[in-house]
Amino acid sequence: MAQLLQEERNDVLLMTINRPEAHNAVSNALAAEMTAAVEKAGERRDLRAVIMTGAGERAFCAGADLKERRAMNPDEKWAQRTRLWRLHCLLWRLPMPAIAAIHGWCLGGGFELALFCDFRLATDQAVFSFPEMSLGAYPGAGGPILLPRLIGRARAKEILFSARQVTAQEALSLGIVEWIVSREQLLPRAFELAESFKRSSPLGVAGVKRLINQGADLPIDLASDLNEALRRPLEATRDYEEGIRAHFEKRAPVFRGE
Repeated sequence: MAQLLQEERNDVLLMTINRPEAHNAVSNALAAEMTAAVEKAGERRDLRAVIMTGAGERAFCAGADLKERRAMNPDEKWAQRTRLWRLHCLLWRLPMPAIAAIHGWCLGGGFELALFCDFRLATDQAVFSFPEMSLGAYPGAGGPILLPRLIGRARAKEILFSARQVTAQEALSLGIVEWIVSREQLLPRAFELAESFKRSSPLGVAGVKRLINQGADLPIDLASDLNEALRRPLEATRDYEEGIRAHFEKRAPVFRGE
């Protein structure tokens, strides 16, 4: 049985972690498969969004496979963490929007996987937690980096230090997720969100995503330099010419990512 399912719908790629019997925990084999899939997606100009979700009714993703990790020596454990970190960084750097559609447990590395997406939709049954602190370690694939940027330092510390479970409603109030939807509407709403981005130039979306991800924490002058470096090349693209032409011709533009 494939551990990662991939399905394309109208230039949107749905990736489904397919280990429901293991709460969709990420094994080394699955991490390699997901990394290759995300890397390939990032190279495609025709792809407009990526949706990440988990199979079954129990979990979005429970993080690294602890049963597999239990048999590892320290070097092997570190190599596993490095694989997850690379996967998350690739997801963060995708030129197109990444959307996490979350139902059930979203734990540890699974929580980090969701944080490295641009948007998070969750059902009422979603539960978020970083249990690593209760296991003698701490989240090592980006959680303590991104969570405080999303909800503030003190609130992030409280969630991380306590290793407690955060309900979907609390996650919404804190800003960890942007929307709560019904189980039946989880994927339809994710695809609806992805479709809304397709009205915009993919090159413009890629530039703004990078500017926000990298520039939001820079001093204004450095963020301005990054803005200029990203914006200037768009002036010479076919998509920019097409957008202006379509505006005056009163029609929808046809963007090609070039």
